[in-house]
Amino acid sequence: MVDKKTIVAFILIALIIIFYPYYMDLITGGKKAQRPPAEKERVTDTTQQIPPPVVEEQKEVPEEEFEREVGVLTPADTALEEEIVTIDTKLYTAKFTTKGGELKSFVLKEYQYSEGGNIELLPSGAPTSLNLTFLHKDLNLNVFDFAVDRDGLLLDQHNSTGTIEFTLETESGIEIVKRYTFYYDRYHFDLEFEITNLSQQDLGRKYLFVWSSGLRPTEKNRGEDLSRFFAYSMMGTELDKTKDFKQPKDAEVGIMQESGSGETKWVATTTKYFVASLIPVSRTASGFVASGQRWESVIGEERLETKNINVSLEMPLERGNSLKDKFMIYVGPIDYRVLKSYKIGLENIVDLGWSVIRPFSIAILWILVNLHKVIANYGIVIILFTILMKVVFHPLTHKSTKSMLKMQELQPKMAALKEKFKKDPARLNQETMKLYKQAGVNPLGGCLPLLFQMPVFWAFFTLFRSTIELRQASFIFWLKDLSQHDPIYVLPIVMAGTMFWQQKITIRDPKQAALVYLMPIMFFFFFFKFPAGLTLYWTVFNILSLIETYYFKKKGLHPSTVARQAEPAKARKR
Repeated sequence: MVDKKTIVAFILIALIIIFYPYYMDLITGGKKAQRPPAEKERVTDTTQQIPPPVVEEQKEVPEEEFEREVGVLTPADTALEEEIVTIDTKLYTAKFTTKGGELKSFVLKEYQYSEGGNIELLPSGAPTSLNLTFLHKDLNLNVFDFAVDRDGLLLDQHNSTGTIEFTLETESGIEIVKRYTFYYDRYHFDLEFEITNLSQQDLGRKYLFVWSSGLRPTEKNRGEDLSRFFAYSMMGTELDKTKDFKQPKDAEVGIMQESGSGETKWVATTTKYFVASLIPVSRTASGFVASGQRWESVIGEERLETKNINVSLEMPLERGNSLKDKFMIYVGPIDYRVLKSYKIGLENIVDLGWSVIRPFSIAILWILVNLHKVIANYGIVIILFTILMKVVFHPLTHKSTKSMLKMQELQPKMAALKEKFKKDPARLNQETMKLYKQAGVNPLGGCLPLLFQMPVFWAFFTLFRSTIELRQASFIFWLKDLSQHDPIYVLPIVMAGTMFWQQKITIRDPKQAALVYLMPIMFFFFFFKFPAGLTLYWTVFNILSLIETYYFKKKGLHPSTVARQAEPAKARKR
């Protein structure tokens, strides 16, 4: 049942949902991107070289003095031919190169592009990731050929853990070991990094552990995907998200550069649905750096926006000492339950709405995911959830309806008070409240269902917009992805039809007759680009509300029934 307050509230909520992204673009300087043809997304996604992270400058050392102190970091043997080491697990296939012992490819097995094929997270043509850079002389280990102890790993349930070791020995007596440990059914893997400095030469006061390749766009709606490209850092208990790119007028490339000093627990670079995070394990980092570029590429007749964001952990070094650091690297989906299991605050990168809405989003996500364990179809899960919500809210709706009836019965007395005290607003308010008290009526009683329905509606909107659990969740026939809008607009039309029907049997006031036609049209245009899952929820909710309205009418609890019963009495009185 929809009263005037409910209608106004839903109009406001819809306007907020529609214009909120534009507001965020306005205050952040966001830039929309045109969507490329689906078949071009993977083959044309090239990445420009990102400038090395800029950090606090160290004292300049003359080159001759530096070479006396450190020696030239060159391999002891002749340069080796590059080898590719493949790691195959239940969840991903990763490829590492002996050039620096770094990550070259990361393909997810459980997530696919909309046009088919497993998702590759590293952009084509991008630098390799998991690089170690010594800032004292801007030494970058990815130019060196490491030796590797095996040519690959194939993990399964019986062989669930495996290790790959890359080693480098320099002419100056410095030994470097990068030891990776992988797990069969986990998205994260570990890196132990050892430096044995037999010469006691100075490598500087800090080094960077760098995710230098960024992440590639993976979604059919490229612009929506790029709008969620961010870098995050957790310093102490504070989560920081990078601001948008700055692009001077007429500049071809937008730049983003941020850094921070202090105890850093992790850094991450994200897309809409995926994340790469660097997490220090043996000790906290002393700071972080986030850097990126935004530019447009012309491919055929398309102008495509591209973004690339890199993140780094800044790790302190002691003069002349060897060291051993351990890191955990998470590369995979932005899955709330998985990220929360690490207990380091990674789940906070999941967009679950404002702080007021977030608890509702978490609760609803938990219900949907657990229902989905029993029912494979998310569309049916949404229908069952909507029925559950209607059952839960029914007592409130019943109470609200009775309150509205009492308010309607008081209308003649309230009209008399308005006439009597029309020149004394304060006295009118006082007498009105007295009347409410005598009748045992709460003027806000009719808003009780709305008070709970609005957070649920907003939480649903947030979940379908951002959670990977609902990505590519199918329902029936043409609805292959409930996180995207209905491609042939059947659901918005049905939703508008149910709303028209409901308005027709609910609104009795001639002054509100226009709403019978206006509201369904407005809501059709509100919803026709909303996620299909949200439209399905609202359509089923409308149908259940119609059933509820007929039930109340049968019990004589509907305002329109009371109004019709009162009409003969009014006629006789006249």
